[in-house]
Amino acid sequence: MKLGGLMDLSEYSFFNPSPNFREMSILKALTESSSVSQERLARLAGIVPSMVNKYIKDFEDSGLIQKEGENRRNMKYVLTEAGKFRLQYLTILYLKEAAKLYTESREIFGEVLDVLKESEHESFYLYGAGIIGGILADVLRTEGIKIIGFIDDSAAKQNGTFHDLHVFSPEKVDGRDDTAVIVASFRHANHIVKNARDRGLDNVMVFTISKLGKVELEQIE
Repeated sequence: MKLGGLMDLSEYSFFNPSPNFREMSILKALTESSSVSQERLARLAGIVPSMVNKYIKDFEDSGLIQKEGENRRNMKYVLTEAGKFRLQYLTILYLKEAAKLYTESREIFGEVLDVLKESEHESFYLYGAGIIGGILADVLRTEGIKIIGFIDDSAAKQNGTFHDLHVFSPEKVDGRDDTAVIVASFRHANHIVKNARDRGLDNVMVFTISKLGKVELEQIE
């Protein structure tokens, strides 16, 4: 469960929580539930439970939080005015970096997005309900690209959902002039292109990442 719009960094392998992120996560959690458990605070901040006590003590010593309640049973922590100001400041720093990360991610997919937005096609299928397809589904929908659903050759995936989109069998998809298919697979791209063409799907594009790491979209003639 995400906390107030913050990224759950446990889902990522390229991003490690910084001290500022940990501090913000704990303060944010305390605003949403002053009696939140130590285990939950640890998970949100990306630390071991034993470290939570150190953060809480530091917050108390710095005047960011204070205890309320007469005993351990009903004791809770609440943010002081200084704590609220600190949380506000940390949130501004977080949003600044999150916006920068979004902009840089947008630049990585910039050429692909430009090709799709300038194309004559109004909507798209993603052929391949796997990791690559999932990435494209998330990015393209965020940018307002209409994704009808996935196509996949696996009977186990067909008629199910993936990233909240329906998974069609190739036989169930009609090729229309205003619709195109984006091949979202590296290992099976050639096979998928042939299969799509055999099924009468003529508007086919292939998502690729070059050996230099450039993200591209190739139109198949």
